[in-house]
Amino acid sequence: MTNLDTRGPLASGHDAVRMRRVWVLIGGLAIAVAGSYAATLVATEGEPLLVVPLVGALVGLAIFTRPELGLYFLFAAAILLEQFEISGLSPLTARTNFFQNISGFSNVPLRFSACDVVAVMTLASWLMRRVVGANAPARVGPLRWGIAAYLLAFAFGTVIGAARGGSWDSIAALAEARGPIYACLLCFLTANLVRERSQLVALLWMFVLLVGVKAFQAIGNYVEVQTRGPYWIEAVTAHEDVIFFDVAVALALVMVALGLRGRLMYVLLALQPVILAAEVLTTRRVAFVALAAALLVVALMSAIDRPRMTLVVVAGATLVFALYAGALWDHHGPAALPVSIVRGVVDPNSLSWRDRGSNDWREIENSNIGYTVRQLPLTGVGLGQEYLFQREPPALTNFVYWRMMTHNAVLWLWLKAGPYGAFALWFLVAKVVLSGLSLYRRLDDPLLRAAASFPVLVTVAQIVFSSVDLGLTYNRTMIVFGVALGFVAPLAAWVRSAQPEPSRLSSKMAASEPQRGDGSPRGFPTPLGGQVPSGST
Repeated sequence: MTNLDTRGPLASGHDAVRMRRVWVLIGGLAIAVAGSYAATLVATEGEPLLVVPLVGALVGLAIFTRPELGLYFLFAAAILLEQFEISGLSPLTARTNFFQNISGFSNVPLRFSACDVVAVMTLASWLMRRVVGANAPARVGPLRWGIAAYLLAFAFGTVIGAARGGSWDSIAALAEARGPIYACLLCFLTANLVRERSQLVALLWMFVLLVGVKAFQAIGNYVEVQTRGPYWIEAVTAHEDVIFFDVAVALALVMVALGLRGRLMYVLLALQPVILAAEVLTTRRVAFVALAAALLVVALMSAIDRPRMTLVVVAGATLVFALYAGALWDHHGPAALPVSIVRGVVDPNSLSWRDRGSNDWREIENSNIGYTVRQLPLTGVGLGQEYLFQREPPALTNFVYWRMMTHNAVLWLWLKAGPYGAFALWFLVAKVVLSGLSLYRRLDDPLLRAAASFPVLVTVAQIVFSSVDLGLTYNRTMIVFGVALGFVAPLAAWVRSAQPEPSRLSSKMAASEPQRGDGSPRGFPTPLGGQVPSGST
């Protein structure tokens, strides 16, 4: 699919001149508005709210001109900006209020966030262009039924919650549904706005570079804590950042296994020490569990091409980990954290008081989840309703909706929409894993094969993380999750476009064409719609 396919026919010479004049006029107006705001900021000594309309106007103009910019903006913000404060720290990225309702940090009574506005503008821009025929027809790809089932689960849960009445809280229902809605919306936007290889590569570059930024920030936060205090904090990053770290490590190994060459791989490999250091310093046990699950997926994908080599590498890695565990079995601290996870399973008394308290709280929560499921086995409590408590755990004063959302977000779907909610989640997960692995096997270009692994790695890390934390309700993780799922549609379309039609290829032509390594004619278009060197970035 070329630019002409997605942006309409080229303008005539007269139209081109007129368009240049329009853009000059728009540029002049933008400069004039920016100058006026600069003067106003100087006069008012920098009132920050005065900048919001200017930034909003410029972002809105960019998105309505090119809706894919809205997709890039949301993806970058989800990786770079924190949704919640980091206890004991106050980095600039946590003070943007991008994911917070406007009513939460100002006197303006609007219960939506800047993130909501950007998402709606991006969707509206795509819809308007589709109405006038400037966009290709809508698509969702192989995940359409999984996405539909997942979204329907929250619609069903909302109906159940409202029907039960009583203490139903519509605001809480919106808070519960917002993250999953982001996942479905971003999957749709990615599937329809990513039509070219360059756009897919841009998203991968953004992921690699911004995860690297967050890793450097984590190390900087740790240094700040050690030099200035407080001298003990729970973590040096937001809880959900470890998902991005895990995926970046696993993605690097996928690229190595594929023999990929290019700047993207070299940059990602260069960032590995920083990312791994950040992973250790943030002291999140679930980070290493999710990483282990992602590495199992990498081993499975590698075994598709090189089963013997994969077996040797896995055996060697297991031996190295065994030696590492034996050397640090009785040690404590960040460097021994992976070992402490295994030691905690063998001997729960070896855990720190913080980890034991966390485990005890989650045990009470899981028992209450089981109690609720037994009381409402078919429908759950619904969105906007508190789940049922048989045992009262210590209150979580820093989390408003702790009686509605559970740390075990995987079981939370059952609480809110009954067995159908659980089915919808696992149906979507199965579709992502099967579709991603199928694309990984069928694609020829190493970079696109790595891109096909991205939704699988994100999904596995996300599900493992969400089994002990609120991963399915965080806006940040759900935006990245949705973008990753959106990769499947363009990759599947490129695979289909690369399949030759037997009726058009005579046996004589097939015999006369030089062959590529996969057996198809060398002159036949690649899944990219053009002949691109293997592994090019």
